[in-house]
Amino acid sequence: MSLLKYIERLKRMDDLIRRKATGDVNCFALKLGISRSQISQDLHELRNIGVPIKYCKYRKTYFYEGGVGLTINFAKNSSNQAAKS
Repeated sequence: MSLLKYIERLKRMDDLIRRKATGDVNCFALKLGISRSQISQDLHELRNIGVPIKYCKYRKTYFYEGGVGLTINFAKNSSNQAAKS
């Protein structure tokens, strides 16, 4: 999988989690067009880097504990900035 596709999937995951619109693990995987095992692996990786993702059995959705979210940013460095680093 290309890096761009993975980043887009993470952004979509983040959007669904922020809106508390994931559904259970099967629905979440279906909404992203991936397998259940893949969404489970992605959630595990995010949790391993400290993203506080929890699941609410009552609402049947994933959510960020404490209002924390995922932010992905990229910035282009000019050749002058890169040389200073």
